[in-house]
Amino acid sequence: MRLETKQKLLESAKELFSKKGYYETKISDIVEKSGVAQGTFYLYFKSKEEIFLQLVKALHEDLLEKLGKYLNTDLDYQTAIKSLVKDFLTEVYLNKEIAEIFFTHLFGLNEDFKKFYIKKISDIQNLLLNILNNYFPEEKSQLLSTIILGFIRQIFFNCLTSKNFDLELMVSKAEKGIDIIFNGVNQEV
Repeated sequence: MRLETKQKLLESAKELFSKKGYYETKISDIVEKSGVAQGTFYLYFKSKEEIFLQLVKALHEDLLEKLGKYLNTDLDYQTAIKSLVKDFLTEVYLNKEIAEIFFTHLFGLNEDFKKFYIKKISDIQNLLLNILNNYFPEEKSQLLSTIILGFIRQIFFNCLTSKNFDLELMVSKAEKGIDIIFNGVNQEV
C-alpha cells in the first residue's frame, strides 16, 4: 500500500509538472490529484523539490540503463553513436515535460539543484566518453563526447522551444550532425 501511494504521488506530480510547470505546481495540487491527505505527502517527500528530484532520478537511471548497452557493442562507432543518440532523444521526448524542466529551469533554482544538474549531465557525458574510448584515444574521446553532448542538448532545446517539437525531426537532425562530426563539414553526408 505504501509503495502504491508513493507511486500515485509521483505520477500525479509528473502529470502536474508537465501541465502546469514546476513553479506553478503546488504540493496541494499533487495531493489533490493523488487523492491523499496533505500529511501523507510528507510521509514520502520533504518538499516539492524532493518529489521532482525523484522524477528526474528515475528518468536518469532509466536513460543510463538503456544507453549502457552501447558500452559493449559490435557496431561501428558511427552507428553506435547514432543509435545511442536516437535512444537518448526518444527517451527524453517521451518524458519531454520533465526533461524540459531539468534542462531549462533546474540549473538556476538553487545551489543543490545546480550540483544535481551538473552531476546528471556529467554521468551522461561519462557514459558517452566510455563508449567512445572503445574506438578512439582518450583525448579525442573527451573532445568528441563534449561536442556530441552539447550538440544533442542544443537540438533538444531548439525543438523544445519551437512549435515543431517532433521526435523524427530531432533524430534526423541528430543523425546528420553526427555524420558531420565524424566525417567533417566538407564530406558528402
